Amino acid sequence: MSDLNFVVVHVASGFQEAQILAGFLESEGIATRVPGSGLSDEFGMSQKLTGMADVAVMERDLEKAKDIVAAWVERADRES
Repeated sequence: MSDLNFVVVHVASGFQEAQILAGFLESEGIATRVPGSGLSDEFGMSQKLTGMADVAVMERDLEKAKDIVAAWVERADRES
């Protein structure tokens, strides 16, 4: 198991939600990736506007990230 492996910690309802959550995790010191965020052609842009989006973290940070995501989701549920 490599520390450089990224694993999905959350499947967001869309690209914007994934980016917001990734920013929140980054603010907590957890490196993140949102696969496809670097795509800028027409196909990539359409993927960002529709469908689910993964938020991935480094494998070594998975447990901490799960706790943070759970709290974030709970708060979002309460506010909606």
